[in-house]
Amino acid sequence: MMWTWALWLFPLLCKFSLAALPAKPENISCVYYYRKNLTCTWSPGEETSYTQYTVRRTYAYGKKHDNCTTNSSTSENRASCSFFLPRITNPDNCTIEVEAQNADGVITSDMTYWHLEGIAKTEPPEIFSVKPVWGIKRMIHIEWIKPELAPVSSNLKYTLQFRTVNSTSWMEVNFTKNRRDTDQTYNLTGLQAFTEYVIALRCAVEESKFWSDWSQEKMGTTEEEAPCGLELWRVLKPAEADGRRPVQLLWKKPRGAPVLEKILGYNIWYFPENNTNLTETMNTTNQPLELHLGGESYWVSMISYNSLGKSPVATLRIPAIQEK
Repeated sequence: MMWTWALWLFPLLCKFSLAALPAKPENISCVYYYRKNLTCTWSPGEETSYTQYTVRRTYAYGKKHDNCTTNSSTSENRASCSFFLPRITNPDNCTIEVEAQNADGVITSDMTYWHLEGIAKTEPPEIFSVKPVWGIKRMIHIEWIKPELAPVSSNLKYTLQFRTVNSTSWMEVNFTKNRRDTDQTYNLTGLQAFTEYVIALRCAVEESKFWSDWSQEKMGTTEEEAPCGLELWRVLKPAEADGRRPVQLLWKKPRGAPVLEKILGYNIWYFPENNTNLTETMNTTNQPLELHLGGESYWVSMISYNSLGKSPVATLRIPAIQEK
């Protein structure tokens, strides 16, 4: 009977003993904050007792080694440990493994391998100028300061995101700057005329999978140009006693026209369809505009203008009274 009881109890004791060991650290991830520190994190599992973690590192291409220790299972940073200068050299390869230890034993993670340039993360660039290039339409010129703490031996890749001030949808362009390139500028083209844009920039070491944070946003406006064409339509009113017809003209900017587009005024000319010699012209700065026309059909044309030029002509036909 005693032997049977022991056989039944033995698996339970083994299970209890194994359950008391710390969980094996998993999902190790490391980031090299350039010229600051090498920080590694991991998934610690659900610990039921005090657990100490030791991060074991080899560096200098395997020639040196050191440790980093967290000493409390209740610490907010218990699943993170950092190595600091001057014991970080770049470029370099290193190995990282995490050891978890509690009162019941020790368990070690799998060995992980890291190339520092592949996990380097820099500070964001600083944009100091976003402005139009006079004489070149629909373009803004962006200048920034390269992160002071960025590897001098590596090219930097950039993502530039931009949107109009009245939009929430960002667009992006990607480009790379050679490490020897002292010209930290970019010309963003294909934009809307006389429109204010919001710009942000981030960068990364060309070999790295980690991007910097986004820079502080800056705003700039593209150069103004001659106005876009108008959308023109009319409201026909009943003929008056003398046979003349009031026709109300209305117009608006076309869809997609720059929000900031400035209009100084409008030129209108109109004539009977069969007699261009009777052309009449007028200028206005306001709408709507009411014309008093005869009973025959007419053509009405209009342009808008600003200090840089005139818009394309918008033309509208006014049918004769007897036309359906």
